This record gives sequence, structure tokens and C-alpha cells, in this order.
Amino acid sequence: QFIGLEDVESPSILGHCNGIVCLSPCSDNLILCNPAIKEIKLLPKSGLPDWWGCAVGFGYDPKFKAYKVSRIASYQAEIDGLIPPPRVEIYTLSTDSWREIRNNSLETDTTCFFPDYFQMYFQGICYWVGYEQPKQSVEYEDEEQKPMVIFFDTGDEIFHNLLFPDSFYMYEEGSSYAYEMSYLMYCDLRIILWNGSIALFGFNRFSVFPDSYGVWVLDDFDGAKGSWTKHLTFEPLMGIKRVLE
Repeated sequence: QFIGLEDVESPSILGHCNGIVCLSPCSDNLILCNPAIKEIKLLPKSGLPDWWGCAVGFGYDPKFKAYKVSRIASYQAEIDGLIPPPRVEIYTLSTDSWREIRNNSLETDTTCFFPDYFQMYFQGICYWVGYEQPKQSVEYEDEEQKPMVIFFDTGDEIFHNLLFPDSFYMYEEGSSYAYEMSYLMYCDLRIILWNGSIALFGFNRFSVFPDSYGVWVLDDFDGAKGSWTKHLTFEPLMGIKRVLE
């Protein structure tokens, strides 16, 4: 269904790709907008059951030449304290429909991976800042979450994950999970392009410089793994507490 821009109230931008913008209005519906021709398309309703939280990504599948919206739904802990794994559905513009897929690589025997803040699309891959969470947990406790980059190959429809640079983690002895890793710290991180490479730009509260910002570039990235190299560090300007959107 195509509607006019004047019919959309209070939308927020979730992502963009090739001049098309993915919007989220006040309702649960999603919208694709082409500002150049002032036309928008209301996406069909989700086929997933009611969720506790939801992350969305938008990008282009160069393999099958199709625009895709990915929705990753999370659910509250069950009575036994186990956190259910996320469920994933994909919308394809050419078919104008949603379909649920396996939550490829978003869980292990003991943990689940949850995309959180959608960052960008680049060369067939969607990127989020997210976290890994133990399944055996009564709630989504911040101290049990290990922040990381989560990304999705739009062609193969497979998720991958990559830890932040080592300097972003402090480890409790005998534990594989980070602690004293504040929610504010990792939501202030941005995945950006830096001279044609994927980079991490943001705040590192464990730096030797108080409240310093830095840029880490992802080297030798093959679509599934890579390593970070720090390129620069700088102190924030007076009165500026957060990085630019």
C-alpha cells in the first residue's frame, strides 16, 4: 500500500540504503520511503507473536537484487528463568511479504545474541551494536550482557558477531563475561565508514584518558571476522557529552 508523506506522523529513521529510508512511525508498522519521488510504502504487519523487544535492519541483497528488512524479536524470560532465543523474520520488497527464518547463529547452547541499535548497511551487510546474554537468567541484567557488533549478511541471511576491541572490556576473574560495562558506554558507540573500511567510533570509559573518544578500524574483514586497529584518540569538546548521530 502506497500512501503520502503527509499521512505519516512522528516517524523515526531506522536506516537507509540507496536513497530509500526505512521509517518507524508510532505504530508497530514499518515504512519504506523514497524522498526523491515523495512516495512511501506501508509494510505488511509482522507475522511474529507479540514481542518484548524488537530490532530492525534495512539493506540491499546484491546476490538476489532485492531490498530486505530484517526484524529480530526478543521475548521475556520464561517461568524457569530461561531467556528464549530471538526470532527472525525477513521482509522482501519484491514479494511484499514477511517470512520467518531460522535465527542463524543468534544462539549457542548457553547464550543468545541480541542485535540492539541498528547502525548502518554497507556492501550487503547490516550492522548493529548488540550483546550476548546467558540463557539462564531471571532478567536481562546489564552486568550479564557482553556488548559486541552483530551483523547480518543479506544474501546468505546469516548472522555473525564480533567483539569490540579488547580495551572495551574488563573481566571478572574466572568469568567470561564483562563487568562494569555500562549500558550508556556501548550505546554511545557508532559503526561508521572510515576511508572505505568499517570502523568503530565512540566513547571508551576504560581509556587512560578520562571520557576519551576514539576510532578503531576493522582490518582483514572477510564478512565474518576481522580485527580492530586503533587509529586515533581525542578528548570531547567542552559541553559535548555524546558523539554525533
